[in-house]
Order: sequence, then structure tokens, then C-alpha cells
Amino acid sequence: MTRRALIVGGAAGGDSTAPDVLTQFDFVATQEAASVDEAIGKLHHDHYDLVMVPLQQTQVVQLQALDRAVRRAGSTFVIGTAPEADPELILRALRSGVHEFQLLPLRPPEFTAAIDRLMVRARPEAGQGFVIAVFSGKGGLGATTIAVNLGHALATLNPRGGAAVVDLVAGSGDVRIHLDLKPVYDRGDLLRKLDQMDSQLFRSVLADCGEGMWALPGTDAAELDGGLDGAATGVIVGQLKQDFAFGVLDCDHQLSDGTLAALDAADRILLVTELAVAALRSTQRTLAVGRRLGYPDEKVCIVVNRHRSGEVVTAADAQELLKRDIFWRIPNDYRTATGALTKGQPIARYDGRSKLATSYHELAAKLTAPDTSLARNGSRAPRRASIGRFFSKSRKRT
Repeated sequence: MTRRALIVGGAAGGDSTAPDVLTQFDFVATQEAASVDEAIGKLHHDHYDLVMVPLQQTQVVQLQALDRAVRRAGSTFVIGTAPEADPELILRALRSGVHEFQLLPLRPPEFTAAIDRLMVRARPEAGQGFVIAVFSGKGGLGATTIAVNLGHALATLNPRGGAAVVDLVAGSGDVRIHLDLKPVYDRGDLLRKLDQMDSQLFRSVLADCGEGMWALPGTDAAELDGGLDGAATGVIVGQLKQDFAFGVLDCDHQLSDGTLAALDAADRILLVTELAVAALRSTQRTLAVGRRLGYPDEKVCIVVNRHRSGEVVTAADAQELLKRDIFWRIPNDYRTATGALTKGQPIARYDGRSKLATSYHELAAKLTAPDTSLARNGSRAPRRASIGRFFSKSRKRT
């Protein structure tokens, strides 16, 4: 299928990035317009799949007129560009009908991802993004670390579709710390305008973390925590599925209405644990809740974090206790994990050759593979009976 693009003077910058990327998406008839007014006139007579406008040279009233013309035309998307990422300019543009913002000069990976997102939204099957919830029944097990680094790995594997990490932990959460975010907007801004939710609003609140990865940080406004209920969570996850190929939910440890809504809506749940008695008991309880909620076994994937050989409790012990296979084991590498956190970077960006970076990349590949049953790290280990001694006393008391 051939597509047509209309570029208003200056919107694409002075290099060949725009035409080169557009050609990859079957745009064969790219035209130029000297002004937004001229572009609106062209839209009255011809159909264009994409319009690019320079935001700093365009008034709000012109953007609103362009939005009306685009709505009449149907199936037309608008990308706004500017040499600086001015939050107020971007937000004003998104509220005036602009679908995507790109910084000048255009960078091929980011521009490619933006075009891909728009083309996905134009297809009938839009809204089928794959969402993974990361949950642990107790704190301190590294769920946020897994959510952030899995999100980065998924974005790397699919730069066109992109991936977004959503912080659903009560309060500000730690996603912003792991990514060194100083966001202009956060989840609180989204909750205040939930009744206006659409792709434009959602995009305006997300933080661009680079490499196709985006993040919705938590809020410091304590009074808004109560607004993150099941209904609000459902709206956020629904928009996430519409706008991104992959979404990762960093869930609160408490099984609140909002957390349950996130787990319900997720395609997969990564249940994080460690090979320690307290963590495994918590995992046991969570698995029991999942069974009562009717979750199929394949939806809930047990991930052992900070795995070391020679543990007192082995992976085989854990599988015997939980009556479930371990889906993945993330190796223990305190130095690398701490270094990445201190720098506020995903582990693969901090040290791409580390065993942690490799593990997250392979985990992302396994989660997105058509058949995950053959991946080596999730293979069944021989079961042993030694785990019973850790839990026999507690079973007798209950």
C-alpha cells in the first residue's frame, strides 16, 4: 500500500532523514507546503496519510484549523517538530491535534519509531499491545529493577513498536529513580484528566527515555493515590495497549483494587521471588490468589531474582514447594545493578556486556517468542524433598 506525506517548510529539518525513513514505510509521494495554511488547502483537495508541521512557526489557531481539516480527511496523522523540547509547546501542540512530537534534527531511530506507531494506529488491529505486569508479594525483591530493565530490553527488540513502563506503585514509586527522570508531568497529571484520556494526552505525560522506551513515573501528590483504583488503572492499561507494542506495569505489592485490575488486564504476570524462605512463602500466597481469580498457569510466570549457585534453597526446592516451574532466573550481580541504579540508567545501557544485560535481553526474547516452552532458562529442574523442612512447622501451626 502506497502512502502520501505532506511536509510544511522546515518541519523535516535540512537532512534526508525524513524522506529516507518515509520511503521505508511506503511513502512514495511526499509533497511540500510553504505554510500550514497552504497545507490545509491541500488537505481540502487531496488525501495525505501524514502531515509534518514546524511547531515554533505555527500558531495555536493554525494547529486547530489543521486539526479540523485532518478530522474531515480521516486517517491522517500529524507530527510536530521543533529544535527544542519545550514542554509547554509540546503539550499545547498535542492538545491541538498533533499526534507525535519529534526533536530537530530528526534522529532515524526515534523518527522510525514514531512513524511505526502511527501506522500501527491506522491499522484495524491497533490496540493489541502486549502488556506484562511485574509483581511481588513483598517489597525488596527487585520488581522495579526488573520492570525497568525488561521495558528497555523489549524496546530494544522492537524499536518500531516501542515499549513503555508504567509506575503503578502507591506514591512516587522508584521508576523515576532507576531512569534518573525529572519529569515535567507524572501519573498525577494523568489521573486529573482521566476523562479526557486519548493518545495525545497519554503521550504528553510520558517521559521519553530514548531507544524506543517511554515511562510514566509515579506521583508525589499523596492525595491522588486514592484515584489509582481499578477503573483508572484499566483506562491507563487500555491506552497503553493502543499506543505501544509492549507495556510493562510496575505493580504495587499490595493487592489493592488497582493492582488487581492491572494483573487482570496483563497478558503475562511476572511473579518475582528469591530463593529465600520469606520470599517463597509470599509467592505461595500470591499463586493461591491467582488460582482463586482464575488465572491460567501460563499467565503467571515465576521469576527468581538475584539467583546464585550454591543457595541453601535451590531452584529445584522452590519448584517443589510452588508446584510450578521457574520461568526465568536473573543472576545476582550486585556491582552492575548498583552501578546502573546510581547512574540512573538501564543495565544494558550501563554495561551491555554484563550477564545481567544478557539475561534481560533473553527474558524479553522468551516472553515475545511464539513458543516459550523450549527456552533453556525455564526448563524443568529435578525435584527434591529438602524444601519441606523449611515449611513443615508453619503448616502444622495452620
